[in-house]
Amino acid sequence: MQEVFIPGTLLLIGLALVLAYFGAEVMKKFGIPQILGFMIAGLFLGLIGLFNTSTRTTLYPLVDLALGLIGYNIGLEIRKEVFRGQTRRMSVILLLESILTFIIVTVLTGFLLGQWHIAIVFGALASATDPASTVMVIWERKCKGNLTDTLMFILALDDVIAILLANGAIAIAVLFYAAPGTVTLLSAAITLIYDIVASSLIGAVLGFVMVYFVNREENRREILEFELGMIVLLVGLMSWLHLSVILSCMVFGFIVGNYVISEKDPVSHTLKVVMSPIVMIFFVIVGASIDLGVIANVSVVLLAAAYVGGRTFAKYFGARTGAQITGTAPLTTRYLGFCLMSQAGVAVGLSLVVERNFFSIGNEQAILYGILILNVIALTTMILQVFGPIAASEGLRRAGEYPPDLCESDGLYELEKPPQTTHTSEQDVDTEPTSQDQVDEFSTDE
Repeated sequence: MQEVFIPGTLLLIGLALVLAYFGAEVMKKFGIPQILGFMIAGLFLGLIGLFNTSTRTTLYPLVDLALGLIGYNIGLEIRKEVFRGQTRRMSVILLLESILTFIIVTVLTGFLLGQWHIAIVFGALASATDPASTVMVIWERKCKGNLTDTLMFILALDDVIAILLANGAIAIAVLFYAAPGTVTLLSAAITLIYDIVASSLIGAVLGFVMVYFVNREENRREILEFELGMIVLLVGLMSWLHLSVILSCMVFGFIVGNYVISEKDPVSHTLKVVMSPIVMIFFVIVGASIDLGVIANVSVVLLAAAYVGGRTFAKYFGARTGAQITGTAPLTTRYLGFCLMSQAGVAVGLSLVVERNFFSIGNEQAILYGILILNVIALTTMILQVFGPIAASEGLRRAGEYPPDLCESDGLYELEKPPQTTHTSEQDVDTEPTSQDQVDEFSTDE
């Protein structure tokens, strides 16, 4: 009889969680997001041979669950309130910085690789921005102002665009590797539309079911098991139907976050605690997937450098150009781009989805490119997680959106303080709520 349970798996999970914890503690001492510590712990376990391909395959259900939880958290961050007031202005900025990032990274990686169907995958993944580390800067420093509100809108919806672009890029890549005549452009487009619509619809239906039960219960924590069960059920259903786990859970989170009665706890603290180790394991697995033999290659280093350089340039100038076109306040225009550098959960999660899709194709070249994409995204995430939060912190401070005592401590508040005027323009007036409660709503754990 074939053995279906490997006792050593639990040992590895426990070891991974312990090492990830210590890795995170070391990172925190240097002011670096703890995600990097998780990935380094995984890299170590991979190098000593404890986390191999077989182990990763065994833990794939946890990967799917982590992707669902990441999508759920993103959905919770997309509040209906952000669509009020200056939606058109913010949407222009969002689309410009996302599309410009997609185009520039696609072009740079395309020239280096000579494989444009792979380049569009890199472009799609580059458009994603990590909300967690940037929001933590906002929350810890109690930032308020026009830049903070614009940033919250973009962080909430940036990853939605990235998910849609990535789904499209995967469909094109599959079309490229398919045998002639088996897959047409029309059938690929229909499959993509079906994937997006079906994933969103199922996520919304289960979301409203969840809202119905939460609103009937006096204490939300009393139905924690049901809430977690609904998330696991949705993830399992999406995996079984071969639909988008992260998109469906994002829609599910949006419904729950916006239609649960406001007096109730928006996300149970206990549920966050349950989510945390699963997401830790996810990043450990990503770290263990890094192949030093791949990333040590000069061409791969150049590819990663082009990706980081192109993404950084596009995020900054895309945001700045969009802000200038829409007449956004000067300080927001100048510093918004600095706050969009971080990359983590969504990009890494989508790179794992890409790898698995490429592996399922079975073509040797597709498998090699799947490994390449995952390694490049893991490497660039490590780089961007170091300087991304630092850039966001500096941008918010120079915009004068730290509390006055923190800004004045190094003179930057006075240096960058906008001139006082006797009138107010539409661009300089913050028409959206900026209370600490709103900031707390977005400060979900990665």
